[in-house]
Amino acid sequence: MTPRIQQVLPVYPDFIRVQWTIEDKEGSCGSVDVLRSESPNGPYTVVEQGLDPSVYFYTDYDVELSGLSRTQYYIIRAVSIYGPHLTQLSESKSYGYEHNDHRARVARKARRDLRVTLERLNGVKIAIVKKKTYGPRCEYCYNPSTKDTIVSNCPKCYGTSFTGGYHDPVYLWGKLDPAPIQSSLGTSGKIETAITGLTIIDYPVVSPDDLVVELQTNRRFKVQRVVKSESSRVLVHQDLQASELSRSSPEYAVPVDLNYEEF
Repeated sequence: MTPRIQQVLPVYPDFIRVQWTIEDKEGSCGSVDVLRSESPNGPYTVVEQGLDPSVYFYTDYDVELSGLSRTQYYIIRAVSIYGPHLTQLSESKSYGYEHNDHRARVARKARRDLRVTLERLNGVKIAIVKKKTYGPRCEYCYNPSTKDTIVSNCPKCYGTSFTGGYHDPVYLWGKLDPAPIQSSLGTSGKIETAITGLTIIDYPVVSPDDLVVELQTNRRFKVQRVVKSESSRVLVHQDLQASELSRSSPEYAVPVDLNYEEF
């Protein structure tokens, strides 16, 4: 059970978004705490406690960002179901750059420009649905003895082996590019796959096998590759390559609010 912070992102002037993952193949994580300090060496204060182990991000509104004068550091604490003596801490992490220098201003402007472009010009409403890679195992299909699933296309976890299968959707704007056809050879012969390009802002951090849902049409895509674009070594957006799923895929049963309007 090893927690790791993936991103600490100040979204000026409102909040800091902290995203993490936990290596927990045994499902031993019982809850997650978020700790914050103004120094990498502490002392750290608990800002959120007892989060469900399936939660993967925290939005910290209780910080002052307008003055750009203080750096915040975070630690994720994974609490084991087998006792506090097995609790694990992540390494401390901050923004990854000094947020009061020119790089912060460049990143903020690039992020804002992309958001405005997507909302007003060429974007579509999408949902990012991250695949679960830790947390309680699916009671319907997971065999703890063999550490494998015994039901293909499980209706409870959609083949992920984790309870619920996917995290709650995050709704945002994205830009979908045309889908070129890519050919490959498989055991049954030639296979043609439509690969769609997708541009989104820099959060949430997307990984291969996550889902992308276009809300207007309910088209669903599985992320195959992620390319992160930076400005002055600061992440400003993510370029995804995703393959469109067939309508018979179990991922079409993953619940997503197609009428979501709070963008």
